[in-house]
Amino acid sequence: MGIQLNHISGVTLALLAAAAVIAPVGHTQETSPQTVPEALDDLMTTYSGDYFRNRGIGRQARRIVGFSFPERELDWDANATAAAVRDLWMLQSAADPTLRVPDLASPFNTSLLTMPSASRPTVGSEFIFESF
Repeated sequence: MGIQLNHISGVTLALLAAAAVIAPVGHTQETSPQTVPEALDDLMTTYSGDYFRNRGIGRQARRIVGFSFPERELDWDANATAAAVRDLWMLQSAADPTLRVPDLASPFNTSLLTMPSASRPTVGSEFIFESF
């Protein structure tokens, strides 16, 4: 029992065969996850670029003609970085529940001026110099 291909023309079969042969081969991309400092560095230079990208002839010509506004680009980078830092702070502070602990006893609850004077100092309240 064979496959009946009477309704498909030869031109269509030729196009399908050519598309299958010419189609690019898919490659997997092995990328490591980006760390937070690397992501912030990339975010700080997204629009304005780094020093070496800003010194090119094309960049200078766009700036002179009026197609590039460095102040706006720096503003966009600063806003993007501030939003990312704000989100990171929210993730850091909201990741764990709030821990409540009792306060520790403080040795600074009283003052020497408010303590009653005595002929003999209280042990542990001041230095005691013993003569040898």
